[in-house]
Amino acid sequence: MAALLLRVAVRRWPAELRAGLAREWAAELHELARTGRRWGMLRFAASLAASRAAPPLTGRAGARRLGRTAGVLLLAPPACVAVLVLAGAVMGLTHGWLEMRVPWAAAAQLPTWSALTALLGVALALVVGRAARRTVRVRALPTALGVVLPIAATVTATLALLAARGESRVRESVPGLLLWLALLVPALWAAGALARRGRVRAAWSAGLLGALVAADAAVVLAVVTSIPATAPVADGLPPDSVDRISAPLWLLTCWTDSSFGLPRPTGWERFLITDRVLVEPMFHLACTPYALTYAIGAARPAPAAVAGPEPVPAPA
Repeated sequence: MAALLLRVAVRRWPAELRAGLAREWAAELHELARTGRRWGMLRFAASLAASRAAPPLTGRAGARRLGRTAGVLLLAPPACVAVLVLAGAVMGLTHGWLEMRVPWAAAAQLPTWSALTALLGVALALVVGRAARRTVRVRALPTALGVVLPIAATVTATLALLAARGESRVRESVPGLLLWLALLVPALWAAGALARRGRVRAAWSAGLLGALVAADAAVVLAVVTSIPATAPVADGLPPDSVDRISAPLWLLTCWTDSSFGLPRPTGWERFLITDRVLVEPMFHLACTPYALTYAIGAARPAPAAVAGPEPVPAPA
């Protein structure tokens, strides 16, 4: 009876709020059932079924969801910047400890920074994923734009701060970042659209592939605009140029400082690439887990917590 009343109550609310409310109310029923409060279950479900549903944007539940959505989307990009800075600081301390002890300390810098950034980025994505289940649910394209636009605002504010401090090469990083943001939108859109249809594995595959392509294209553009393809040889030193044949590997080179056994990019080319394009690939790595997790988590259908007898014995 409580499950039936709860289903009636859920259907009275707007479609974009039903999944989250069903989870919250099913959890409350589960707690009441666990403590043996059968009459409490019926009173709780009956009060929900008898109460009037609030409009999606003016009711208390809708207002809470709007506030939670805005908080997650606005705070996550600065948290990605914090992840990048923290991982870099830990990498610097690790390198300082290793350089007097092992000969491969310098070669481990970029892999260490990448690994720490990815680890902290995944931890942030887990937090965001839990919050995404209780945010406002809209279509896949608005969700993708809602993720990307705060990232763009954070990038703009960070670049403006660096430019005000007189940092060089700020303008050189703008085209690559713009391309990354533009390509990230369809990647998140595709992932959200697939997750909305219940194809979660396909959503993750499409989202990861699209995000990887977006980051790779952004790094390629950044290298092409800042390092020439050919340059004269001076004083017997290697030319300050990067052969375009190795372009697909540049993103992985920035993350690992490796050519993976291939002749290109050479050691000098890797030095040039990581000297000119270093922070942007790490920022892509920090943002991608959270962006995909939110886009998929906010779009995937809610589990049938009320209709079936598996989650809670009492509502069944």
